[in-house]
Amino acid sequence: MPTLKDIAERVGVSISTVSRAISDDTSRPVSEETKRKIRGVAVELGYKLADSDHPEAQSSTPLKQVVCIIPQSLMGDHPYFSQVLEGFHRKMNELGQPPVIVRTVEELKDMQRLAAMLGEASVKGVLAVSWYDEELFKLMHKEGIVLLGVSLNDESLSVPVVDCDRVAAARMVIRHLVEQGHTRIGYIGGPAFYRKMENDERYIGYQFSMLQSNLTINPDWVIDTNWNVNDSYTRMTQMLLRVPKSDWPTAIFCASDMLAIPAMRAALEKECRVPEDIAFVGMDNIAFAQYTSPPLSSIDVPKFEIGRIAAKAMVDYLDGHYSIPPKILLPCSLIVRESSDYHRNAN
Repeated sequence: MPTLKDIAERVGVSISTVSRAISDDTSRPVSEETKRKIRGVAVELGYKLADSDHPEAQSSTPLKQVVCIIPQSLMGDHPYFSQVLEGFHRKMNELGQPPVIVRTVEELKDMQRLAAMLGEASVKGVLAVSWYDEELFKLMHKEGIVLLGVSLNDESLSVPVVDCDRVAAARMVIRHLVEQGHTRIGYIGGPAFYRKMENDERYIGYQFSMLQSNLTINPDWVIDTNWNVNDSYTRMTQMLLRVPKSDWPTAIFCASDMLAIPAMRAALEKECRVPEDIAFVGMDNIAFAQYTSPPLSSIDVPKFEIGRIAAKAMVDYLDGHYSIPPKILLPCSLIVRESSDYHRNAN
């Protein structure tokens, strides 16, 4: 099945431009020539256009214009969120709903811009992907906009959520490493919405599992990268140089594959054998994880399915099918590859 990315690559534009073109986004319109090219390629590739020119898109279900708001850093061909958005687009299409408008947080951080966009596009719902702004959320609530979050699962937020269970995923990783004989397990991650890593679900799950296994968390083995892949490489290198080899962790859980890959490279460059000296496990199971050297063990997150279920939940919530904000957490699974598939004596 063709995707928005396929159309964007064929035309030579961004995924957000394709989204705006097929959704007839009047608040930030695409030129008629570009729109014509995009729609032509969409038809050529077999992408179903849900608009007034296509009778098959007509439905007895009232149409609901939805906007997806996402940080600029996660736009484009992001190995995780591009699949979530594709699943969301595809399901909305199947439900006969208008194509989703895509905006970045940076574009709409001004209250007036957000209010204008919501009004001009007659927006009914907003999919907030991996960001939180108290004032903007209050404005949307005031305007009667239904808000649904992805990668926004925090107990302090009373926001409907569709996501994966990251606490359970972290516990799965630590259990695997303990079963492999590891007792010195480090962590590489980044902050949650309140800019504290301590609030992130993966770190919470890591802490809980270490405590449950009666294992000590050494602060020297915990790295907060602020989700910067370069920092993952740099700070992993610094840790290996600062800490004597006899005191290195024997395994590291990384909160994403994007952080695991540079950290593993840093270890290999310091003549660290993976997994004999240090085992690595990431999270998300992006496509590239299976091609690293050695192949990276990772938590497989159902990215496309998260997007599809989020679309269905959004439509159902707009139709009043939920009396309370839903929280849907999909299960994950551990894919064991060579980066952690090595049993060692307890140490």
